[in-house]
Amino acid sequence: MRRGNLELVASWELARELAAVLRRPEIRRYGVTEADIDDVLAVLGPLLPDVDVEVEIRDPDDAVVVGAALAGAADVIVSGDRDLLDDARLRSWLAARGIEVLTPAEVLARLAGTRRA
Repeated sequence: MRRGNLELVASWELARELAAVLRRPEIRRYGVTEADIDDVLAVLGPLLPDVDVEVEIRDPDDAVVVGAALAGAADVIVSGDRDLLDDARLRSWLAARGIEVLTPAEVLARLAGTRRA
């Protein structure tokens, strides 16, 4: 991301999920406060669109990831989630919209190839 090779996209649903994760006890032990979570949401808020996903998704929890990719006009969803990676119907639907689903290793391999070219 620092080199400008990747651009992060998000949605309100992902921001809410992030807030929920930051509230978990195993994360709170690192000193994350409710004020910290509010600050993150305040910074992200103006940048986050709402998007409805109109495709059946094997794991409904993944709709927030797909929605963020659509809203951000992403080229790639980077995930190790088998529900996203193995759902041929979803991948086809996303491909028709110009979005691939790749593992982190696949993205790193592509980026390494781009740097050598």
